Amino acid sequence: MSASTAARVQQAAAPGEIYVTQATFRLTNREFSFREVGPIDMKGKDRPILAYALTGERTTPRTSINIQAPLVGRWMELSRLDLAFQSARVGRTEVVLIAGEPGIGKSRLLTEFIGLATSAEDGVRSDAPRVLRWTFSRVNQRSYAGFIEPLLVELRIDPNDPEAATKLPEKMRELGFATPELVAPTLAQFFHLPGSTEPPSDSDEWKRSMFIIVYDVIASLARERPLLYVLEDLHFADSASLELLWFVASRASRVPILLLLAQRAGPGSPEPRPVRTNFSQLVLEPLSDEEAARIIDATFDWMPDELRDKIVGRAGGNPFFIEESIRSLVDSGAVAKDEKGEWQLRERPAALEVPATLHGVVAARIDRLPASAKETIQIASVIGQRFGDRVLREAGGPRVADSVDELIAADLVLEAAPGERREGRYRFKHAVVQEVAYNTLLVRRRVELHRRVAVAYETVLGEGVKDFLPALAHHYLLGDVPEKAAEYSWKAAEQATAIHAHVEAVRLAEQALEVYEKLERTDDAVKALYLIARVRRYKGENDAALSAYERALKILEARDPNSDEVATVIAHMAELCTRWDAKHPDLEGLIARGLAIVDGKRTREKVLLLAARAFMSRRGAKSTDEDWEASLATAREALAIAEELGLLREVSLCLDAVGFAYRELGNFREAYVQNKRRLPIAQSLQDSDELIDAHTMIAVSALVLGNFAEAIEHASTARSLALETEKPRLGWQALDTEALAQLLSGDFVGAIAAAARRDSLQTSSRWHITFLIASAAAAAISSPEEKVYRDLLAEAEATPLEIAACDFLTAVYGLRESESSYHAIRSAGYPKGLVDLALMGPVAVLAAARWRIDDQPFFDRIAAVTERTGHARGRALLTQAEGVRAMQRGELAKAEKLIFDAVQAFATLRLDYERAVALSDHARVLAALGRADHTQELEEARAIAERLGAAALRTAVEQVAVPS
Repeated sequence: MSASTAARVQQAAAPGEIYVTQATFRLTNREFSFREVGPIDMKGKDRPILAYALTGERTTPRTSINIQAPLVGRWMELSRLDLAFQSARVGRTEVVLIAGEPGIGKSRLLTEFIGLATSAEDGVRSDAPRVLRWTFSRVNQRSYAGFIEPLLVELRIDPNDPEAATKLPEKMRELGFATPELVAPTLAQFFHLPGSTEPPSDSDEWKRSMFIIVYDVIASLARERPLLYVLEDLHFADSASLELLWFVASRASRVPILLLLAQRAGPGSPEPRPVRTNFSQLVLEPLSDEEAARIIDATFDWMPDELRDKIVGRAGGNPFFIEESIRSLVDSGAVAKDEKGEWQLRERPAALEVPATLHGVVAARIDRLPASAKETIQIASVIGQRFGDRVLREAGGPRVADSVDELIAADLVLEAAPGERREGRYRFKHAVVQEVAYNTLLVRRRVELHRRVAVAYETVLGEGVKDFLPALAHHYLLGDVPEKAAEYSWKAAEQATAIHAHVEAVRLAEQALEVYEKLERTDDAVKALYLIARVRRYKGENDAALSAYERALKILEARDPNSDEVATVIAHMAELCTRWDAKHPDLEGLIARGLAIVDGKRTREKVLLLAARAFMSRRGAKSTDEDWEASLATAREALAIAEELGLLREVSLCLDAVGFAYRELGNFREAYVQNKRRLPIAQSLQDSDELIDAHTMIAVSALVLGNFAEAIEHASTARSLALETEKPRLGWQALDTEALAQLLSGDFVGAIAAAARRDSLQTSSRWHITFLIASAAAAAISSPEEKVYRDLLAEAEATPLEIAACDFLTAVYGLRESESSYHAIRSAGYPKGLVDLALMGPVAVLAAARWRIDDQPFFDRIAAVTERTGHARGRALLTQAEGVRAMQRGELAKAEKLIFDAVQAFATLRLDYERAVALSDHARVLAALGRADHTQELEEARAIAERLGAAALRTAVEQVAVPS
């Protein structure tokens, strides 16, 4: 410390006090006791100086030992980290996950590597990377803490500054943001800065925009200097931080970022998600006995073999166990300094006991602490992995707080890294130390201390408690203060919901609910159940959402079974069960009951209930046209009320119901129009569920209407949205529609590519349509992948209908006769549903004509469906089928006219593949009529087959037998 700095620090001291800097504190805290003063702003310094006040000289300086053993047995892991770092430095984002048992050396390995990466022989290297570091804790699991705290420190933002939000745009401008005023409000909400407004929307789109902005900040920091982002104890991480972590990892690919992650191995630790970046995992194995002995020898080279072997044998290769065992020997007096200051063994090795477990070693060390230090570590363990001087002083008193120095000297507690200090200036050296210290407390004492810690938080932090709501909920819950526990649990749940930390929101709301129910606060219990149901619904957990609503319904019915509140709950339940996939045993009765309550009213609840009734027909096994006509009328009634009330979300819902009814009635043109109306509404609501569904429904209608390009466009958009918003379950129908549109448009390579995207959705499905579509496309281009996809279909335990459909379509597109496959699909009930009947029914009719199969009832049914839906491609295929049968009967003139009409229709519809197949049929008829122009049509068909890559069709054209 320079003389000028010392003078300025002392000027800040009160009369009669002596202040020192952190550097002086570290050198003298074993001989003198201090209390933390806090950061002091000093002129000419970029950052505040942390100061300590001298409180006195220690009467009995604590004996300590500084274990500075070199990193042992981890050079291979260091080399792998360095390789990842060198890759990141040249612009390739890397992710390395380090896993291992507690005490195995994960943090030590990271610290050693960071030191190597940031230092040079003559000090700090000029191109040293920027380091952001955070260690998660099981207490006060604040949403996104692993990103909020390090970024606040790196950006030099004081979260308690009333002007922090207004200063944020300038900070972002310094990072190179072109329009910081547009993105700063979202970042302020993410940081919970004073004056920031509540998020304007709870939609997934807002959450995604927030994630993108956070990523952009991190990427901007990395572009200035390579970034090491270190997250430790990932097994304690909140789910929101994990979600944002994998978003950043998947989005980054060409940014100089090395994400270093550390977690315990085994159950309870999060599974890594697939990312676009280079991902590697290191599992730290226990050290060998020889490596473990080297740690001891580096500290005590005179250690008797008997004692060294005893420690090594107990340690099982765990470095932390070894270090704590050595410190335990010093604590117990078994090892002490002689008159010359040299360490000596005071007892016989055989008489010394080494605890059998790591927890046992740490417990023994804590037991030997002086009474005040032991009380301090116990109170600190209640506060959590990190703890502050002010909270500790408020909860335990000045004497207890001053004993922190002894814990630091004993190497049980460390000073927290700058990015962690908002939660406290100190942290336990290892999570195991905190766990063991906490477990030394009797239950009654724990309850008392949790209560005192909670009160201390409120007293010390004032308005700042908003950043510690989960901690306060935790301490009041374990402190047996139910009213306060419920209050803070609910506030924390609302805060988590606002920033899309859904797992935390549910956990905290359920925590509040449990207390509310014990306190018989029914209104608050219903409020909590509503939040739980809403969040479960966002996550696609529809049965769990329904269960929450059912619990709320039971509470409300006990008060008044005919209240508007009951109708509201029933309306939500009905929507979950009709529009989504939740299941209720008496859904029809439930809807009728809700409608009876709202009879004569024009309310939102009535809209939801009418829409649910309109959707009921699709749950019926054999709904008739009369059922769908009634559904259409009900949906229109609901739509009129929703539009009258200006309920945009409900208008979109009703348009969906109207469009679905039109679709089932075969009016795909009107279904298309209704779903088109939904798009701008869903976009304005930023409702990804509505947007995905609307795009998918438009794609399906466009498919039947023959607009394959538009079907592909909307299906691809829906699939991409489902992936971006992490709702893969909503992307399956879009993916199937996209692949089918590619197949029907003659883009066989595109169909296979679309089917390959199935893996990106990463979820199970009852349907495996993409496999059978890909197999058919592969058959068309004579690719060996036909068998690959057929085998995948079988391995996926596809239904008999799916297997039969695959065999039939591969025969059709492979231009192979297979009468057995036709009979198999008819036995299995394929095609099934109006869309399949419209699209694939005519294909089956044409195949039956080629293979001379008589199935007139089916032919008539498909003709009726084609007429009803107005499917132009289907009409052309049926005309072609009639021409093929005429040719087989020898009615060549009739066959020529019919097939020529089909050729012309396919040309008008721009269906080149179907046109080429029809040209091949037409050439056969012309040849049979003795006309010379058949060769021209064969050449044209061959040219189309070449352009489409349809090898099976090209081969079939070349094999057409014509008279010489």
